[in-house]
Amino acid sequence: DHDGDCKGPCHLGCPAHTDVQAYVKQIALGNDKEAVRIIKEKIPLPASVGRVCPHPCENDCRRQLVEQPLSIAYLKAFAADNDLASGDPFKPTLAAATGKKVAIVGGGPAGLTAAYQLAVKGHAVTVFDMMPEMGGMLRYGIPEYRLPKAVLAAEVAAIAEMGVELKNNVKVGTDITLDTLRAEFDAVLVAVGAWKSTSIGCEGDKLEGVLGGIDML
Repeated sequence: DHDGDCKGPCHLGCPAHTDVQAYVKQIALGNDKEAVRIIKEKIPLPASVGRVCPHPCENDCRRQLVEQPLSIAYLKAFAADNDLASGDPFKPTLAAATGKKVAIVGGGPAGLTAAYQLAVKGHAVTVFDMMPEMGGMLRYGIPEYRLPKAVLAAEVAAIAEMGVELKNNVKVGTDITLDTLRAEFDAVLVAVGAWKSTSIGCEGDKLEGVLGGIDML
């Protein structure tokens, strides 16, 4: 422990290492779009994540030494909601197309985050998900009163507008094979998250071997 840390405890306590101090300051200044820009450097679904995050950053917030921690997670959702409702939501600048194609298996928060970051870098991205709609456990594991489906849908649509191709009702191992994806794409990322390993067409004890044979990013 020492005085003068370069990063605040909230920043260090965030699993995604978002620049909490920077975006909270922008929210205080009324610059919601700039706050969202900062947040999306790490979290491309801020309105959704802000509603369900366990916010460990708040446990480390220094404001609790004065009164109580700032409501950092809700501030994230607040800024993102305002940005979505503004009529001109934040859109990241995309790098020039690289000509590289990436397949992502799983349209949950991990897969969508990877899709966002890869698209920003100029790669062509296709996300495959076995469910009718994208979102993974954000959509199918969290009740409406905690995370309205319309909020999640708006954030998924924003990722699609970046040129990310979203393919639903496609089960890898049944409708398409991993070998096919490896042949058609330059890289494949498996992000099946909380679903059972059988969702990619393999038994649990074989999963490690399958993952080891994929070109991981």
